[in-house]
Formats: sequence, structure tokens, C-alpha cells
Amino acid sequence: MHFEIRDDVNPALLGTAWLLGTWEGNGHGSWPGAGDFEFGQRIDFSTNGGPFLHYVSQTWTLDGAGQPLAPLTMEDGFWRPGANGDLEIVVAHPEGIVEVWAGRITGTKIEVTTDLVARTRTGAPAVTGGQRLYGNVEGDLLYAWDRAAEGVPLQPYLWARLRRAPAGPAEATDAGPSDAPVNPVEAPPAGAEI
Repeated sequence: MHFEIRDDVNPALLGTAWLLGTWEGNGHGSWPGAGDFEFGQRIDFSTNGGPFLHYVSQTWTLDGAGQPLAPLTMEDGFWRPGANGDLEIVVAHPEGIVEVWAGRITGTKIEVTTDLVARTRTGAPAVTGGQRLYGNVEGDLLYAWDRAAEGVPLQPYLWARLRRAPAGPAEATDAGPSDAPVNPVEAPPAGAEI
């Protein structure tokens, strides 16, 4: 496996730098009441130069020909690598669920388990925990997500093999707009009215 790490990547991200960019493909899932299903997915990992990755995952249903049909769900959060291969992930779901994951980075293998799951009063399903495994296999991003909920023991939930999306014209020379460092906002001069 070969990948290049940009010179401007924060040193804290070296263990996760291979994730930077966009990954796309189709995945599979299974859940009580929903049965077995397939879905399309796009995952974006970006950085603003800080010691964390911004993570966005979007999924959609597929028609009979495997083409996108309708939005399914999404996740938004931050991956926070720590010392000695430790990793913390904070993820929010539009269904009213927030998860904190903790685990380890070993080469291009990442294993995390839930440390905390919280939900709003109307959040559903009543998720109680989970495990995720991510890895770079033959240049692709593979993952498996096991999930537990009230009345449902830990079991396989989602799994996929995603390919790195081709770089667009802006991404050919740099990491592209979504990965470019954000220009800091300057504070107004002292005494200025806001």
C-alpha cells in the first residue's frame, strides 16, 4: 500500500493521515426489523491544520440498478488521535444520537468501541453500544460496525469497502478546498465596535 502524506498535515495526525480525502462505494447492513439491505456511502475526512480530523459520512438507499435513490442518514464528527496510537472519536447522528468512541490505531488498522452513547428524548433507535473496525486493504477503506440497542445484543450492523474518490482539478495540486487549512479570523482592533 502506498500513499503520500502532505507536508502541511499536523504531526498529531500521522497515524490517521491515510484517511484524508473522500471515500465512496456501496455497503451492506442488517438490523432487526429492517432485515438485510444495501446502501451507497460517501465518507469525507478533512483537516483544518489542527490535531483532529473532521469526519462526515453520508448514506443513501439504492435502486435495483445500484444507483442512488434517496438519503438514508449521515454522521458528523471529529477523530482525535492521541499519544501512543490512542484514538477518540465524537460522532453525532441526525436521529438524535451522540457517541463517543475510544480505541487504538495500529498501522492502518483502527479499532474503537463506544465509551458513551447519549440520545435526545426522541432519539431512536435506543443504541446502547458498539464496535467499529476500519482498515486500509489494497488501498481501499474497509470497515465493519457492530451495534447494540435496547433489546438487541451486539451484532453486525454495517460493513463496506469504499474506494478513494478521484481527485478533482483543484485537488490535483493540493488537497482540495475541503482539506485546505482554514484562514483564521482576525480579532478586531482593541476598542473597535462590533
